[in-house]
Amino acid sequence: MSYENIPFGTPEKFNVVVEIQKGGQVKYEYDEEWCEVKVSAIFKNGFSFPFDYGYVPETRGGDGDHLDVFVLGSQSVRMGAIVECRPIGIIELINRREKDDKVLAIPLNDLGSKNIKTLEDLPFDYKNIFEDFFKELAVQRNKTMEISGYKDAQTAIQELGLAHKNFK
Repeated sequence: MSYENIPFGTPEKFNVVVEIQKGGQVKYEYDEEWCEVKVSAIFKNGFSFPFDYGYVPETRGGDGDHLDVFVLGSQSVRMGAIVECRPIGIIELINRREKDDKVLAIPLNDLGSKNIKTLEDLPFDYKNIFEDFFKELAVQRNKTMEISGYKDAQTAIQELGLAHKNFK
C-alpha cells in the first residue's frame, strides 16, 4: 500500500496512518524515500506502546518529520490503518534538545470515545502513562527525552495547521 497520496484533512479533522498498534513492541517508521514502513527499534523487557501511534500525512513537525500522533481510541486498530481523528491535546516533548511534540487524538468514528473532548475527559491518568512511557523509551533508545507540558485541543489544532503549512 502506498501512503504518499493520503490527504491531510483539516486541523480539526485529520488523517492518521497507524505505524504501531497499542501493545506493539517494535517501533516502525514510514520512510518517505522508500515509500515503505521500516523497523526503527525492537524493544526489550516487554516494553510496549500504550496506545496506537502514527503520523499525520502532509505535515512537518518541529523535528522535520511528519507530525506524530497517539490515537487514544477505545479499541486498537491494525498497523497501516488510516484513521480519521480529532485532536484533544498535545504533549510538548523535547527529544535530544529538539522539539518533538505529539498530538493526542480520538478517532472520529469511535463510539466508545465520542464524549471525550478534552484531556481532562480521558478515563485514565494520561500524564503518568506518558511520563512512564517516555522515561522508559529514553532508557531503551539511549536518548534524552523530557515532557515539558501538555496543551489543549486548540493548541493542537494550531500546531496541526502549522505543520501542514510547513509541508507545502
